[in-house]
Amino acid sequence: MKNLLQENLEKIPKSKGKSVLINPVVFWGSAILCVVLYAPMLIFGKELQPYVSTILKAITYKMDWLWLLFALGCVVFSLWLAFGRYGNVKLGGKDDKPEFSDFSWISMMFTGGVGAGLVYWSMAEPIFYLKWPPFWGEAFSAQAAQFSIAYGIFHWGITAWAIFVPGAIAFAYMLHVRKKPYFYPSYACRGVLGDRVDGWLGRAIDIFVVIGLVGGLGTTLGTVIPMMAAVSSDMLGIENSMTVKVAVTLVVAAVFTYSSYSGLNSGIKKLSELNSWLCMGLLAFVMLVGPTLFMLSFYVDSLGVLATNFLRMSLYTDPITKSGFPQDWTVFYWAWWAAWAMYFGLFVARISKGRTIKNVVINMMVITTIGCSLFFLVFGTYAVDLQLNQGIALDKTMTEVGAGAMISQVLHTLPLTGIVIPYFLFVMLIFQATTIDSNAYIISMISSKEVRNDQESPRWTRLFWCALLALIGVAIMMVGGLPVVQLSSVATSVPIIFIIIILGMSLCKWLKEDFGGESKVQVVDYQEED
Repeated sequence: MKNLLQENLEKIPKSKGKSVLINPVVFWGSAILCVVLYAPMLIFGKELQPYVSTILKAITYKMDWLWLLFALGCVVFSLWLAFGRYGNVKLGGKDDKPEFSDFSWISMMFTGGVGAGLVYWSMAEPIFYLKWPPFWGEAFSAQAAQFSIAYGIFHWGITAWAIFVPGAIAFAYMLHVRKKPYFYPSYACRGVLGDRVDGWLGRAIDIFVVIGLVGGLGTTLGTVIPMMAAVSSDMLGIENSMTVKVAVTLVVAAVFTYSSYSGLNSGIKKLSELNSWLCMGLLAFVMLVGPTLFMLSFYVDSLGVLATNFLRMSLYTDPITKSGFPQDWTVFYWAWWAAWAMYFGLFVARISKGRTIKNVVINMMVITTIGCSLFFLVFGTYAVDLQLNQGIALDKTMTEVGAGAMISQVLHTLPLTGIVIPYFLFVMLIFQATTIDSNAYIISMISSKEVRNDQESPRWTRLFWCALLALIGVAIMMVGGLPVVQLSSVATSVPIIFIIIILGMSLCKWLKEDFGGESKVQVVDYQEED
């Protein structure tokens, strides 16, 4: 087996004090394309809704089979990475140790990967599935209830996080094993594409990745900001107008801009740790004041439903009756997660130096899945109980006013609303800011030239992307409606599928070059005991 730090790898000198320059083609090319894509939303607003729905349906119905096979393939590939012959490969040199504690590392991974959208969907999804259930069930039936939580955990579970794995391990291997100081996604494709990544093809890949990141963030902003605006307006007793939404956007933008400007250790790390503690407090409160035993029983039953139907849910396209459920939900989710894959892969790579492939993959797929499922255990089952057992028509509020208003209605059923609702809004503010600042940080790294381990991208680039992301959030809200929120991810993530596949192939080639072919047997020659 070749040594991790092969003698023929480049010796990378210390670079403290050297300024990081932007890559003008990637930086300005991405910025201009973002403006071209989202400016019409600011100009035409709701007039675009019919066109958005048509485009979204065309993409999800024509490519449903591709998304489902791709996502399931990521699960298989991730399991092979973790438990195959390369699972114990260290992402770093012999003496490299993890930069962050386990708690800080997992906090940044979890909060950077899900954002406040998890809170939104953990309450909204089960009600959607109760009213419009999968597998031809009747609305509000026992079958619909069984799948309402199970499908939520499925969409935020192992498969979703597996989509992140190929990019995360490929980038980490490039940065920490092969010691290449580039945050270009294209460079990690070099194992397959070779020197072609140094030309227009490489720059196109990097620009597509940035557009995909912005699209994924647009989906998050398009759901979370209206939710926070609805809860805020109810709390203050004012109309939930566009002015309120813009004001909420500006507050969130101020927090994530400050955090991103402060950098990884000073801002993002501390905000992630704070967010983790705040979320645990909120979950514990709702669990204690809610129907605890029902929630636990429902959660365990949902885990059984998910385990029993995992493969069916993974490949469900419904081509005969064409209900649209898998296209509207599963395909949308896999596209959304794919849109985030490049950002999250680079972010995980940046914070995972000194850990093994197995350690990174297991924490990405298992620990984070458990964390996501806890939100459905608490918020999801609580919302279902209100709908089915307490006679509160959450579905009516969601249909007539919107999911944000429905979530506000759920919060008003809790005791101590005068304390709980402001606390909830503060948690959402920190949650959303943690996600966006991590994204802005990574986008600025992608659009820079060489960035070594002791360097960060120019602060002005982080401020630029924070401002542009906030503006895009406003653009999506100007159009309004769930289709435009979904299209923001789906349309921009189609090229990302093929980039992720290339990254996985490139990683396999590097591993084989550094550690030998898969057919090569590795043995340890122990001495026989007397």
